[in-house]
Amino acid sequence: PHIGGSTEEAQETVGIRIAEQVRDYLRSGVVLNAVNMPSINAEQYERIRPDLDLAERLGSFAAQIASGRPGHITLIYSGNLGKTSSGLVRNAALAGILKHHLSQPPNLINANRIAEKRGLSISESRHGRSYGSDSLTIVVQTDEGRHTAEGTVFADGSPRLIRVDGIYVETRLIGHMIFTKNIDVPGVIGRMGTLLGENQINIADFSLGREENHRSADQRAIAVAVVRIDEPLPNTVLQKLLRLEAVRYAQTIELPE
Repeated sequence: PHIGGSTEEAQETVGIRIAEQVRDYLRSGVVLNAVNMPSINAEQYERIRPDLDLAERLGSFAAQIASGRPGHITLIYSGNLGKTSSGLVRNAALAGILKHHLSQPPNLINANRIAEKRGLSISESRHGRSYGSDSLTIVVQTDEGRHTAEGTVFADGSPRLIRVDGIYVETRLIGHMIFTKNIDVPGVIGRMGTLLGENQINIADFSLGREENHRSADQRAIAVAVVRIDEPLPNTVLQKLLRLEAVRYAQTIELPE
């Protein structure tokens, strides 16, 4: 039954088709006739590209704020995000997480397989819309703790962070960032801004959030900040941030521009 495929004409056609498919993947990420990931055409890829971009950036953000070795990843899809392409969204999120633990960055094709080889367990679930928008939540459980990051795609196609560890804070997932946690007391924002200014670090955006419905009379609420800056933060300045009164955690984040 395969005699027709052995002719010179057939072999030439097969070679051309393979070359075309490799070209399409390198140009636009389109994958056809793959055996280890869902096949999608150019139109489908353009439709889900913002979701894939969000998943990879959000996974990268979550991995960078989570210290320790990842052991379990939970992906929660809200609304329509990833509804027709959850496998690709999952792989994009895993690629974003794993690239911080590997010498060679993974991709949409091999990320899931690499996660399995490293003993990383993965669970997925779907819920209704979160706070009125489609979103993706990534939970990274490591041997040192648990961190959660939720993101969405805005109408302009930009990937946005909207919640960290249950606290609402909205900013673009792009470029050089600083993530901090502090006790919610007056003066912290001013001291942080002054410290960055004294070290010639220009602030592009300063996004804040704090625990809601905090009712403990003997314990202050926790606040978070995501600060986008114009250049990478030197470790010496990071250490100064950590020494500020009320600051309990500070970490630099690097994402693609």
